[in-house]
Amino acid sequence: MSGSGRRSRRGGGGHGAAGHERWLLTWADLLTLLLALFIVMYAASVVDKRKAADITKSLQEAFAGKVLKGGGSIRDESSADKSQAPVAAVAAIAPLTPRVAEEKTLAPARRAAAAARVEEQELTALKRRLDDVIAQKGLGTNVQTAVERKGLVIRVVTDDVLFASGSAALSPDGGRLLDQLKSVLQVDREHPIAVDGHTDAVPISTGRFPDNWELSAARATSVVRRLAGSVLDPARFSATGHASEQPRASNATDAGRRENRRVEISLTRLHAAG
Repeated sequence: MSGSGRRSRRGGGGHGAAGHERWLLTWADLLTLLLALFIVMYAASVVDKRKAADITKSLQEAFAGKVLKGGGSIRDESSADKSQAPVAAVAAIAPLTPRVAEEKTLAPARRAAAAARVEEQELTALKRRLDDVIAQKGLGTNVQTAVERKGLVIRVVTDDVLFASGSAALSPDGGRLLDQLKSVLQVDREHPIAVDGHTDAVPISTGRFPDNWELSAARATSVVRRLAGSVLDPARFSATGHASEQPRASNATDAGRRENRRVEISLTRLHAAG
C-alpha cells in the first residue's frame, strides 16, 4: 500500500506540472498570429512599381477620353451573361469615338482662330496710334498705314521724305520721322519687322548703285539701322530690296513712279489671318 501511495502521489504531481505549462501553447499561438500579421502588413507596404505604373497609365488614358473599341452591336441585357456586362458597356460608348476625334481635330483650329482675332485687334490698335502721329505731323500724303494679310504695313515714300534721288543716306527729316515711328513701334515687342525697299522702273547706274536692286536693298538697310537698337531688338528685323518688281501704281506717270519709290515697314503676323 505504501508503494501504491507513492506512485499515486508522483502521478498526481506530473499532471499538476503539465497544467501549469499550458500557457506556453497560448503564447506560441499568439506569437504565430503576430508573425502572420507582420508578414501581411509588410506585404501590403511593398508597392509593385510595375503595377503602379500600369494603373497610372490606365487612369491617364481614362481621363484623356480614350475609348476602347467595342463590337458591332450591344447584346440584350436580359439574355447576356452577367460576366459579359462590361463588354456591353464598352460597346455602348464606342459610337462616340468619331465625335471625340473630331473635337480633338477642331480644337487647335479654334485656338488658332482666337489667337488670330486677338492679333488683328492688337495690330488695329497700333495702327490707330501711328495714324495719330502721322496726322499730328501732317505726313498723311507721304506715310500710309494698313492692316493687311501680311500684317501691319507702314508705307513711306522716299522722295523728299527719307532719301534724296539716287541716294540711300537718310535725310535729317527722314531720320526724325523714323524716330517718331519707332516711339510707337516699341509698344510691340513680339512681331518680326520686315523692311522692304522699292523703286520705280527707271534704270539707274551710279558709281555706288549699278541698278535699282542695289539701291532698294541699301535703302531698306539704312532704315533698319535707324530703327533697330536697344528698344527694338535687331534680331526681329529683316531688310529686302525688291527694285521695281512690286509696283503699287503705274510707272507710266510721274505720280505713279513717286508712289512706287517707297519703303515698307511691316509688323508681320504670327497667326494667319482668317
